[in-house]
Amino acid sequence: MENTKPQAPQGNKDEMPEEFMTSAKKNQRTMVVLATMLVVCAIAACVWIFIQQNGNAKADEKIALADIEQNDSIATELYAEAAKAGYKSGNRAKVEMGIRLYRQGKYEEAIKYLDDASISDKIVAAGVEALQGDCYVNLEQYDKALSCYDKAISKADKNPQIVPLMLVKKANIYRAQGNFSAEAKAYKTILDEYPEYVQGSQTDIRKYYERAEAQASK
Repeated sequence: MENTKPQAPQGNKDEMPEEFMTSAKKNQRTMVVLATMLVVCAIAACVWIFIQQNGNAKADEKIALADIEQNDSIATELYAEAAKAGYKSGNRAKVEMGIRLYRQGKYEEAIKYLDDASISDKIVAAGVEALQGDCYVNLEQYDKALSCYDKAISKADKNPQIVPLMLVKKANIYRAQGNFSAEAKAYKTILDEYPEYVQGSQTDIRKYYERAEAQASK
């Protein structure tokens, strides 16, 4: 007997619905874009690594030559060149330039080098801030000097040698400004928190504290 039950229409297996085709094309474009981005990122990473290695090598070479150079002026030129290169050796060169320029009395130039140096070591960073403060003292820019000494104290993280020394420097500025109360407070902090420094110091911290305290009370 002939089967008269209507049959469901059979679509052509080689034909895809239009929506599916559109979606497939979009996915394909997305994959191409992602693949292109990955290639670009990979190339950029390789270039960055090459630049870093090449730059580091140049800075290392310059500072190594400067370290062994006997002629002071030539050594200074080499440190200046290394400072321009940046990177870790470049930052050390900037600090070296700051020290050299400070000794030469070129305080503003020294500050530029020191301010541009990026130092990760806390103790070295504190020393850089302290030297900047000394530069500002010589330029009679006392508020900026005090700010640098405060930064040095913060970076030193209660180092028993650096922090008391910064407090003494601050006390000297306060005295020059006639701010005896602030001077006394700085010395009092040393007496209370850094007794070992007081004992080993050639400066009579207690005498200076009592003098400042007496003048502050007038």
